[in-house]
Amino acid sequence: MCGRYMLYYDKDVIIDAFNLENDFDYGERFNIAPSQQVLSVIKASSGNRAGYMKWGLVPGWAKDPKIGNKLMNARSETVTDKPSFKDSFHQKRCLIPASGFYEWVIEEGSGIKQPLQFSLKDKKPFAFAGIWSRWIGEVNGQQEERITCSILTKASNSSMIKYHHRMPVMLEPHIGEAWLDRSAGKGKLFAILQDNDPELFAEQVTLDLNVHRTN
Repeated sequence: MCGRYMLYYDKDVIIDAFNLENDFDYGERFNIAPSQQVLSVIKASSGNRAGYMKWGLVPGWAKDPKIGNKLMNARSETVTDKPSFKDSFHQKRCLIPASGFYEWVIEEGSGIKQPLQFSLKDKKPFAFAGIWSRWIGEVNGQQEERITCSILTKASNSSMIKYHHRMPVMLEPHIGEAWLDRSAGKGKLFAILQDNDPELFAEQVTLDLNVHRTN
């Protein structure tokens, strides 16, 4: 799964890596959590554009937007089987740039939950494969529009399996471009999700990360 991640590349690096055509607000973040606004990339008619979406997908048909609290991740193996995700998989795919993600291990003896940071071994930019949705409805008597997203996950590879049985789908920018391709068929998209095998580097980070407000 993916429950926390970080993004600290220079803004120019992100713009160049994902061929972005627009400007956007940006600041380094080291503890991005579900329900927060996250930088995302979509394919527009004029090219790739970046903006912010709330992490936790709310399907367009949902009666209550709180469903998004349960939909921060989507399993890549079953994404087309789930009513919450299948329309977004076919019509609304996105990239969620990241510098790495976190998982926790329980230390023997002390029982302390030690956070580990996982990043690409070569430290190059990447993005999570994502899907997004637009929800319009009433909240506390007011009409609202919410743009939300979910990160796709897969079975862990050899770099990750000893820490957790799931990991986010991590795409290099050129593969991410294929993920955004509106003409891509189901077979190609599933190949993108299943065939990537990133080599990861793991390192311990501060226990302060256990507080999601830490940035």
